[in-house]
Amino acid sequence: MDQNIKIELGKDGVLLACIDMQGRSMNVFSMDLMDSLERLVIHVEEDPAVRAVVVTSGKSAFIAGADLAMVKMFTERARTDSHSELVGLCGRLGHIFRRLEKSGKPWVAAVNGLALGGGLELCLACHARVAADGPGVMLGLPEIKLGLLPGAGGTQRLPRLVGAALGLRMLLQGDPLKPAQALECGLVDEVVSADVLIDAARRKALAMADSPVIAMQPWDRVESSFDDGELDLTASGAHQRIAAGLRLSDDLIEKYPAYTAIMNCVIDGWTIPVDAALDHEMDIFVGLIQNRVAGNMILSLFLNRQRSLKAAPIALDPRTAKVAVIGEGGEAVASRLLLGRAKVVGPDELGAGDVAVRMNGTQAPAGTEVAWLTDGVAVGNARAGVWAAPKSEYGRAVEVVVDGEDAAGRDAALAVAQWLGADAVLVSRGATSYLESLAKVRAAARAAGCSEEEQLLAVSLAAIRTWLDKGVEDIELADSAAVVAGIAPAYSGGPFCYALQHGPESLRAWAEKARARDTALFAWPDGVVSLFAQATC
Repeated sequence: MDQNIKIELGKDGVLLACIDMQGRSMNVFSMDLMDSLERLVIHVEEDPAVRAVVVTSGKSAFIAGADLAMVKMFTERARTDSHSELVGLCGRLGHIFRRLEKSGKPWVAAVNGLALGGGLELCLACHARVAADGPGVMLGLPEIKLGLLPGAGGTQRLPRLVGAALGLRMLLQGDPLKPAQALECGLVDEVVSADVLIDAARRKALAMADSPVIAMQPWDRVESSFDDGELDLTASGAHQRIAAGLRLSDDLIEKYPAYTAIMNCVIDGWTIPVDAALDHEMDIFVGLIQNRVAGNMILSLFLNRQRSLKAAPIALDPRTAKVAVIGEGGEAVASRLLLGRAKVVGPDELGAGDVAVRMNGTQAPAGTEVAWLTDGVAVGNARAGVWAAPKSEYGRAVEVVVDGEDAAGRDAALAVAQWLGADAVLVSRGATSYLESLAKVRAAARAAGCSEEEQLLAVSLAAIRTWLDKGVEDIELADSAAVVAGIAPAYSGGPFCYALQHGPESLRAWAEKARARDTALFAWPDGVVSLFAQATC
C-alpha cells in the first residue's frame, strides 16, 4: 500500500488511483509523490489485469502545484549544479509523465479541484480529462507569475491541445480556466457534477481501453496537425506577433526572461518531434531557474510569502472574536473585514477578548485597541497598528506594527490581517508602518523624476535604514511583503535582496551619483556594511 496513492482495481479492469498525500491539506508535487507516481506507472505497465486508469484526488484539490521544500531545493541547487545535473534533477517529473502517456493503456484524469502547475501537466499527460463542475475546480499553469515556465511538458502539450493562441495566453498570463471554459476550448473532454465524476471518468476509460489508437496522444500520431492560426509559429516574427497579441511590453520582456523562454519553448518545439521538444523545454527551464530573476521571484512570491502567512500561533481566535471599527472613515474598513468573515459589531458590544480597530486616534470602550495606520499616523497609545497595502497583481500585503513588546496587541493585529485576507504578513516594530514609509519614498522618487531603477535604489536605502533602527528584523519577509505590496518590482526580489545583489561598493557609488538628484532620498546609511556581512540573497 503506497502512502500517497491509494489504488483499487475494479472488476471491469479500470484501476482507480486516488492521490491523497498523508499529513497535507493539499496534494502537491514533491520528490516523494514522484516516487509514488513512478511506482504506479510501473504497476500499470506490468499488471495485465489493469486495462485503464482513472487518476483523481482524495482531497478538495486535485494537485495544487509544487512542494515548497522541493522548490527551495531546486533554487539552491541551481546556484551550484551543472546544467546536466539540473536537467536530471528537474526533468524527472517530465520523464514520468512521458512514460505514463506511452504506457499503451488509457489514463483518464478525474479533476475534482485545483489542477495547477504540475497538477495540470499530469492531466495533460493523461489521454482524457473529466472535470467536476464547481467553484473550486480551476485548471491552469501559473508558473509565469514566479518567473518560471512549466517544465514537465506544459509548454508543449497545452498549445497542441487547445491551440497556440489560447495556449500561449494561458502560459504567458498564468490565469486558470473554470470547467466550462476548459470544456469549450477542449482542455477537458467532459464536465459533470461532482457526485458522478468518478463514474463518468470510469466510463470514458473503459470506452478507450480497447482502442490502441485512442490511447495514443495526438502529438504521437503521425497524421496529427495543430492550430497555430494567425500566429504562424513557423514564420519569422512569431515572437513579435505573440507579444503584440498579448500586449507584452518590451520593458516587461526585458526584465522578466520567462516570457521569452516560454515563447522559445512553444515556437522551437512546434515543428519537431515531441520528445525532442520536451528535451528542449527542459534545457530552457534549467537556464531559467539559474537566472537571478527567477530565483528572486520564487523567494519573494512563493517561499517567503508562504512563510509570512504561517505566523506564530495567536491566543485570540479570529473565528470567534468580535471586532468594531471606531471613528470617521471606518465604514470602508468594516466592509473589508466583513468580506473576510469577521464578526463586525458596534463598540458597545465589545468584550475584553475582542478587537477594536480605531481610526484617527479615537478611543475604544473595550477590547484590544489596534490603530488603523494611514498617512503616517503613529500607533500612539494603541496596543498595535495595522497597515494594509492596496491590492497588487500579487495580492494584498498587510503589516502588523507593534510599538514595544505587546503580545496581545500583536495577536489582535494579526487577527485583523487574517480578516483582511492578507497574501503576505509582515510584523514590524515601532510607531509607524515600514511598508507605508517605503511606499512614500518610492512616490517621492517618482515625483523627483527618478527612473524605476533609481526609485528602487531609494526604497532599498530606506529599507536598510529601518533595519539598522531595528524596525524590521526578518529581511526576507520584509522583501516578500514589499513585492506583494507592489512597492518593489518582482524581478528585484525586494529592496534588501536588490541591495545585497548589487554589493556595498556598487550600491554606494550609485547612491553618491544619485544624490545629485535628491540628497535626502539617496543618503548613505551609516552602518550599512553590517547588512552585507550578515545576509545574502
